Amino acid sequence: MILMAELTFNFNIGILLRAKYPAEKRAARAVKMIRDLVKRHAKLNDYEIRVRPELNELLWSRGASNPPGKIRVRVVIDEEEKIATIWPA
Repeated sequence: MILMAELTFNFNIGILLRAKYPAEKRAARAVKMIRDLVKRHAKLNDYEIRVRPELNELLWSRGASNPPGKIRVRVVIDEEEKIATIWPA
């Protein structure tokens, strides 16, 4: 019998970038912010954090200067490989 060591979390993330970051860097900063928030809240300090291309396309869909204000993500954690993957929910 094979045991899968996999956990799943759902997060609602507010992306507040308007006042702090220049317009051309907001979508890139949103990706970094989501990655850091997941690492902090799911306690994944020594894990590799991967962002799925679907989530990246969603963040960049309105251009670099206008990412969505809120986003819902699903985090799948593989404890054996020490990898956390962030998907759009």
